[in-house]
Amino acid sequence: MPAERVQTSVAAAVLFLALVVAAGNGTGIKHLLCSARDNKHLDGQSAGSGRNSQISGPARGDSDFYTRCHANGVVKCVGFDSATDIAGIWGDPSGILPGESAPVIDPAVKASGNGSVKFTIPPKSGPGSSGAYFTNFSNDLSAQFDSGEEFYVQWRQRFSPEFITTQYAGGGGWKQAIITEGDRRGFVAPSCQDIGVILQNTYGRKFPRVYHSCGVKDGQYEPLHEPFGSPPTDFFLQNGVRKPGCLYTLVNSGATYMPPCVGYKPNQWMTFQVRIKIGTWYTNNNIYKHDSTVQLWVAEEGKPSVLVIDFSPHDSACAAQQVSIPACQTGYDLVRVNTPLAKYGKVWLLPYNTGKIATVSYPVAYTWYDELIISRQRILDAR
Repeated sequence: MPAERVQTSVAAAVLFLALVVAAGNGTGIKHLLCSARDNKHLDGQSAGSGRNSQISGPARGDSDFYTRCHANGVVKCVGFDSATDIAGIWGDPSGILPGESAPVIDPAVKASGNGSVKFTIPPKSGPGSSGAYFTNFSNDLSAQFDSGEEFYVQWRQRFSPEFITTQYAGGGGWKQAIITEGDRRGFVAPSCQDIGVILQNTYGRKFPRVYHSCGVKDGQYEPLHEPFGSPPTDFFLQNGVRKPGCLYTLVNSGATYMPPCVGYKPNQWMTFQVRIKIGTWYTNNNIYKHDSTVQLWVAEEGKPSVLVIDFSPHDSACAAQQVSIPACQTGYDLVRVNTPLAKYGKVWLLPYNTGKIATVSYPVAYTWYDELIISRQRILDAR
């Protein structure tokens, strides 16, 4: 059985980059510090981190978010409580890219505080019609991560029923988040970069998966699914879910497959947390060390998180196999080829749906994000 691949076309990637460039006019991109015009960002020392941190909100009354934001290792929190939290533009350390329906602060639907950032998918709309929110890990661009370092990104997300159930014609599945290269002085990093780790509702199957590299690693958008059996007869699509497994054959059998796959639930604030630990950067030299870690936890509202993607070192014999993803559980190889100065330092939140056909009408759909936290240490589950 051939491995299922994330079918993100080069043309669609170019389209998204064109949107990014158009938002900033492509040339003379400016670097304005959000902290200079957003007095909600509190620059200070994160406990135990020794680096600059930014905390937007939260109020002490939101005790759970407040506690997680002020934990050891936190470098940035965004509460999405007012328009100033998304006020930046392309070239700023944080802000939004507009679409047909630009993201807005919604004071009526929120996990905590005074609001959340709301994305609307209009009835007839293309892949990027809902725009995007982006933020560097720190306003001064100092919080970035290279080989030998690790970090965590956590956010809350809510989905309207229509957002989960609608199968959009031509769409490869909406993205949730892109964790990728941070900006540098004189360079603004777009979303499609070789080091990128992308969370996606691949093929609209209603559960999160991860892929890597924006087409660079060994010439593909590599899905993080683990072969099962030797020789492989199946694939763990969520390889942290093993007994019973979230398997390719199950998902394509026509039968109900959730559970065991951990899927999206409507009308509740789910929590997502990604861990990235960078080992040796892979350079497309066909030498695989499997010494990086990519993990994803998912939690339903009010429930503990579940590890659903787990590419972390387990077995030295498995790690020694010279294939990118062997049929056993081990670490991963994160590629860095095109951008030798790149470090992880930026996250994009967006419902971008590659290939979505704009001429077909669907019910209006929504997704909301709240309580974004970036930390050097594992972040506690939301309560």
